[in-house]
Amino acid sequence: MYFVSIISLILLASIASSLLTKDLFGDVTHRGRYAAATYQRFEDWANAQACSVCQHEDIRNTELNTTWLTALPAFSRGYIGIDRRRRHVVVAFRGTTHVMDVLTDAQLVQAQWPAGVNGSKVHVGFLAAYISARAVVQDALDAIAADNELQQQQQRYHVWFVGHSLGAAQATLAFVDYMERNRGSHTMHPQLTTFGSPRVGNHKFAQHVDALLATEGGGLRVVHEADIVPHLPRPLFLPFQDYAHSGREAWAKDSDDVPASVLVLCQEGEREDPSCSASVSPLRWNIVDHMAYPGIRLGVPKFMIQASQELFF
Repeated sequence: MYFVSIISLILLASIASSLLTKDLFGDVTHRGRYAAATYQRFEDWANAQACSVCQHEDIRNTELNTTWLTALPAFSRGYIGIDRRRRHVVVAFRGTTHVMDVLTDAQLVQAQWPAGVNGSKVHVGFLAAYISARAVVQDALDAIAADNELQQQQQRYHVWFVGHSLGAAQATLAFVDYMERNRGSHTMHPQLTTFGSPRVGNHKFAQHVDALLATEGGGLRVVHEADIVPHLPRPLFLPFQDYAHSGREAWAKDSDDVPASVLVLCQEGEREDPSCSASVSPLRWNIVDHMAYPGIRLGVPKFMIQASQELFF
């Protein structure tokens, strides 16, 4: 009888684990669709034929609040949306088709950021991109926080920072900035979910991000199979620079020839769990996996494949 009880508990735990994984995958896919929508024309948001991802049943109830497109001091494109039914605000940053150029050029130099965090440094190119959109993002979030219709429900609202590729790096910086500006007083609960993010800053910065994430229940850094971008910039080739990841990794793996269809929640407390994407040989790293994530399906320009193949490891 005791043996049967043990078996039953194991089976129940297994079922609960499967349900948790399914729920997590659905939630990550939901946020991935928001990141995918940044690659569309915002003018077509309500047009299902022109922007099918924008009108997917999962996110079509989201109202566009603010959009931006900047060129100086660096490229940034994104939007802020509000889903009043699910009670969340989304701050989404777009990546760029020139990701390999940015990650291999002179912009690998780091800048001190944020102010007040001793020794924390970030990739100057990522910072320039975020700074170009910073005022728009901050003004929009401040206005949303002051919205009379939301004031009665703000404690129940979340603000999600999401992004793919270089947009993921900007989302990370925006999350940190929001936490720093509203430390101890934010009325919306911030969360961070990134897809195919490069390393954004040094170990001091990563530690700071982890500490901020811990106060809000953590965040997820999603990596697809053998995507090359999360392995860059590489500290090995930067003797005077230090780069590290932050946030708990969720490794999206392929199953039955369906890209990024299975999600493995990696070891908590390990920024780069050696049993997850860090276990992939550099010989397998590729840019194709960078273009497919839960909720995200993008084409792969030929020049991007060539650039990734020409990168020396």
